[in-house]
Amino acid sequence: MDFQGDSTWVISSGDGGTFALFVRDALGISTPAADSVPRLTPPVERLTGVLVPQEFPRDWDRWWLESCSGGHGREPVGLPEQLREAYTRWQGFSTPEATRRRDELRGTFSNSLRELVIELEQELGHRPIFTLDVVQVPVEGQFWRRLTRDRVLVSEELMGSRYVIAPLESVVRELMH
Repeated sequence: MDFQGDSTWVISSGDGGTFALFVRDALGISTPAADSVPRLTPPVERLTGVLVPQEFPRDWDRWWLESCSGGHGREPVGLPEQLREAYTRWQGFSTPEATRRRDELRGTFSNSLRELVIELEQELGHRPIFTLDVVQVPVEGQFWRRLTRDRVLVSEELMGSRYVIAPLESVVRELMH
């Protein structure tokens, strides 16, 4: 989904890395990269009796970091097929209600960002020229992280909050220069 204010700026919002986070939660992967992002919501049931290669947590980190920087990463070798089936059944992401809720959040978020850009345009005295990619994830709490210069990870709870603009203002301000 793109939020285009005019021909000089665009903010795109999409889902990214949710399957990787599902795998992390389902397998209980705990590494510095895995632990730096809150758990998915609704909670993912832990899969037991699933065998993965010893290097799987390390490969998960690589997958997650690739997903964060470019949108899609190479899945780890030895990814159990049961995880895809469990992800399909997981009610947090694929139901019509969840899709509707995400779309509503994007609408609220879009309006807040438009207001921010108008305020910054008036303050700086010039039209903004920038691109920002917002990756929306269904994780616990009001969470955000800057992934690259023009890409941020934002929890759905924060996207629906009036507080979402505070952490993003510095990113948008920097991109506008």
